[in-house]
Amino acid sequence: MIKTSLRVLLLSATVLSASLWAAEPAAAPKEQKLLKVCTLNTAQANKEFQANVQLVQAQRQLAIEANAAFEKETDTKKKADLKKKLDALLAKLNENNQKMIKTYGFSLERSYTVSIEKADVYMLVTNEEAAKIEKTQAEAAKK
Repeated sequence: MIKTSLRVLLLSATVLSASLWAAEPAAAPKEQKLLKVCTLNTAQANKEFQANVQLVQAQRQLAIEANAAFEKETDTKKKADLKKKLDALLAKLNENNQKMIKTYGFSLERSYTVSIEKADVYMLVTNEEAAKIEKTQAEAAKK
């Protein structure tokens, strides 16, 4: 299981970029299409999604680093301790990856593209400025 998980981790580390933008596949091109896996309807939902993605990516990186330390270690006792830590990291990563799959349809094993279809832009204004702007907007909407 650990070897399979590590292969998945190492493969996904090369496939999924930190910014979630999909990389062009290196293999022979196959016919592909984008499939929507979830919609984030609020700014808060988007923030939570981004935080969750960053968490599993950080966990994946820790597991990769722990595996490298485990592979390098020659002391049997230290190697056993590193294996316990690695197993715990992999178990938590797999658990969180499964939660991401159930919640968002997102898995570390795939590449993703985020498409922003709507964005609201806000600015801080005084109450007086807000009233003036809202009045102007209301008049423009009537025309």
